[in-house]
Amino acid sequence: MKFVKNIRFSLALITATFFASVLFNNFTDSRQDEPKPLLQTILNKTDAFLHDETTAVTQPKDATLVPVDSYVRSDNTPQEPTIPQIAGTIKRGESIDTSLKRQNVPAPLRLSIIEALRQKLDFKRIKPADNYKLQLDHKGELASFSYESGPLDILTIKNSGDGYQVTKAPVDLERKKVKISGEIKSSLFAAFEEKNEDMRLVYAFADIFSSRIDFNTEIQPGDRYCLVVDKYYKDNTLVGYGKIEIAQYHRQNGATLEAYLSESPKGKDIYYDQNGESVGASFLRSPVPVGKMTSKFTYQRRHPITGQVKPHLGVDLSAPIGTPIMAVADGRVVEIGNNGGFGKQIVIAHSGDYKTYYGHLSGFKNGLQRGSTVSKKDIIGYVGSSGVSTGPHIDYRLQHHMVFQDPFAMTFKVQIALSGKELKKFQEQRKVLVAMANLDSFTPHTQTIKVSSLTITSKDHDISLLL
Repeated sequence: MKFVKNIRFSLALITATFFASVLFNNFTDSRQDEPKPLLQTILNKTDAFLHDETTAVTQPKDATLVPVDSYVRSDNTPQEPTIPQIAGTIKRGESIDTSLKRQNVPAPLRLSIIEALRQKLDFKRIKPADNYKLQLDHKGELASFSYESGPLDILTIKNSGDGYQVTKAPVDLERKKVKISGEIKSSLFAAFEEKNEDMRLVYAFADIFSSRIDFNTEIQPGDRYCLVVDKYYKDNTLVGYGKIEIAQYHRQNGATLEAYLSESPKGKDIYYDQNGESVGASFLRSPVPVGKMTSKFTYQRRHPITGQVKPHLGVDLSAPIGTPIMAVADGRVVEIGNNGGFGKQIVIAHSGDYKTYYGHLSGFKNGLQRGSTVSKKDIIGYVGSSGVSTGPHIDYRLQHHMVFQDPFAMTFKVQIALSGKELKKFQEQRKVLVAMANLDSFTPHTQTIKVSSLTITSKDHDISLLL
């Protein structure tokens, strides 16, 4: 009991000393300044005591009681308000309005954007993967809006004093003229893939010689190819190829196919060979640029399904389902629909009493019907496996004077041949191109011939991209 009494006495003494000190300091301060509220003084002293501070906390004379949270230091520097920005991509089946609505853009703002874009944008050409960016000002109103429907086609909306102004944004590009050469080991596709080139460049190259060689059946390992083309870059990213200016295909048997892009007497770009004759003939060699022949034209073939030996009066070209099929010449559709074992088939009549047959399709080009006219290279359908078929391919047949012929054994006349001054002018241009690209030497790697910069400022720009 005595021990407890001593503890109580000590605590009472400490408390009395503490409050005496507070009252004394408060009295001393009051002689020099206005007296402080006693409660505030006690709080200050208590805070210093608990934090083991050796000096008392001083307060300005107008100090008031503050909440405990205020002991945490805060930065009262005013922050610059952020400007909201929205970036989006059009999804399949969406319109611009539904895409903006998905981004919670208010209806009045969506309407303003659409009305402004209507001046420059064809809404029927909106497609998935189109991108847009929306920037608001501090008031939540539209500051700018950009819509990118392609690497070279960017529309910008600006909010000016006279309302919304729509312009085509300039696009800076780097243009590299390159010479691409290589050797065939298995296929044209594989040869271009080794160079990390896009497959559309393969199709463009094959299309140039589509009347001279069938890249499905007539190439051999050891053949070489060479071409000169412009490659366009935006921010160091390839956005597409220009038109192929020079194309060569060297065959092991010594024959060389050459094509030079030039302007015809009628003002149209056309490819001529080294003799000034147009590379394109009246008929294509094949309705698909690149594929694999799985059955030849023959009068004795064992059917892969029925096992019967019977004539196969066409060629089978295998390709992935959905591969586009081209009309091999100008003509008129005389039959279209299902035809028994041939599945979905199209028959086209051409001048000179020719007919071509395309069977086992997966589908037809929209709008195509009996009586429709088609031009050479028009897409008429897509590779499939309809009818009696072991896999995706096209059964291609050619009939002349009511007799089926091997389409790969036929030759067709040249469409255009230069002469006189026009031929002389072309030959001079060809010499310049050959020297520029150093075509007389084969280099199995890509070479950069020339680098330049350009800015696209108009939708009607003078460059044509393959992709």
